[in-house]
Amino acid sequence: MTERAEQIYEALMELGFSEEEINSKINVKLQEYQGFMTKEGALYLVGKENGINIYSSDPNIQNEIEELIDYNDFAINISDIIEGMQNIVITGRIKEIFKIKKFTKKDNTLGFVGSFQICDKYDCIKIVLWNQQVKNMENKYFKKDEIIQVIGGYSKKGIDNDLEVHLSNKGKLVLAPDGVILPELIEQNRPEKVKEKEIEKKFSFRIKNLQEKEGFIRYVKGIVHIDELRELTLKDGEKSFLLKLILNDNTDSIRINIWGLKAIECIKSINDGDNVKISNLFLKLNSYSNEKELNFTKSSRLEVI
Repeated sequence: MTERAEQIYEALMELGFSEEEINSKINVKLQEYQGFMTKEGALYLVGKENGINIYSSDPNIQNEIEELIDYNDFAINISDIIEGMQNIVITGRIKEIFKIKKFTKKDNTLGFVGSFQICDKYDCIKIVLWNQQVKNMENKYFKKDEIIQVIGGYSKKGIDNDLEVHLSNKGKLVLAPDGVILPELIEQNRPEKVKEKEIEKKFSFRIKNLQEKEGFIRYVKGIVHIDELRELTLKDGEKSFLLKLILNDNTDSIRINIWGLKAIECIKSINDGDNVKISNLFLKLNSYSNEKELNFTKSSRLEVI
């Protein structure tokens, strides 16, 4: 931990927060940033929210926090995108730039929508920008064949029923990103199943290796065992569900938590002892058991294989 981070930690404790409470707040921030943020960056944000002014006079603090977020570690191939994914990070080369369109919003103000297509080694996809985001396309360096990184996108079907990535309100575009070496562009006439297997192989984790990881996990496989399904009453009185699974491979085992209606969907689709593949999970440390656990996200998928 750096000297600045130690000062923030000490200041939080002086405000009356216990070590457990601070770590809990850090974990909330880590989950909010879906694995993009380091623990130190999360600590800075927790301090800022609690009025700690150790770094308030430093105009470069936002840049420093940004540097603590390593987006490249979470970039995926375009061909790995499925409908409903959040916090997408992809890198590609601009291949087509479409005309910016104007429209009238419900409040009668003028709105703008712009889009462009990017490609990587395996696939291409349309990126959609709204209103103020369209200004990115006015940058003189925004042109065909330039490498661009899309950070914080979400996927959905467009009006033509093709999959698109829309830039979220907190998302951003980075032209000619540092440290990115883009491989050759999409290979034509490549069998889809071959591409899918390569993607899965690249991003799959053995369970024992998860102990060294944190944040977004693309794929895991193993034998699933149903631990328990619980019905919960939330603070607002609403009912919810929690399904706990144990996943084993020949290296180790790990718990998987599934909340809400997804818990019911999953319990209906699996049997104890099924061999499964699960994608788009979030890995974090359970502060009570001190063990790593996998948690379902909005874009998680479970498939019996």
